[in-house]
Amino acid sequence: MKTIRIQEVIKEKRTEKNLSQEALAESFGISVQAVSKWETGLSYPDITMLPKICDYFNITMDTLFYGEEEPSLRELPDDDKYRVVQCIGSKVISHEEYDSKKKIKLLIPSSSDKKFDLEVWGSADIDGDINGSVNAGGGVNCGGIGGYVEARGGVNCGSIGGFLKSNGGVNCGNVGGDADCQGSLNCGNIKGNATAQKIKCKRVEGNINCDKVIIKKDDDDED
Repeated sequence: MKTIRIQEVIKEKRTEKNLSQEALAESFGISVQAVSKWETGLSYPDITMLPKICDYFNITMDTLFYGEEEPSLRELPDDDKYRVVQCIGSKVISHEEYDSKKKIKLLIPSSSDKKFDLEVWGSADIDGDINGSVNAGGGVNCGGIGGYVEARGGVNCGSIGGFLKSNGGVNCGNVGGDADCQGSLNCGNIKGNATAQKIKCKRVEGNINCDKVIIKKDDDDED
């Protein structure tokens, strides 16, 4: 049976970041006493805090509980199995056998200020925003997107910073460039040109090419 090492791992990771217990407590909005109890093993973090701790230290749940670091690429078995591997630099943070019926969770820290461009050979279902661009072979479901979006399926997201191109219908916020989709387009403001079978939006600053246009009122966001 594996030994739970949460208290040791939190202390080790805090020390690696050169953080005091006070600084760590402030980051999580808790008391210094709570952090001290975690590190001495007098209590464990609340279950709702566990994902936040993993995200803050950029570690997996297994590492937090048992201190087990993910292997490097060279340590993965040469068994001809397809694996989805995610790395930060040369450090493997996740690896799992490919399953076409299983969604892959992207382990991108929510606190990261780096720009991530995503290229997905399939549909992308992402819980959160993307500060880069998205190129998907299927549909896209996510929060806001800082760059452009190209998808062969439908798109359901927040605002898009760049242009939009989709082979399906689109529900989104504002679009920062041209919007081109082969289905219905339901969005906020469009900075560029708009092409779709049906467009429902607040404003289009460029040219419009479609069969039907509906201008939304401020309180009209649904079909």
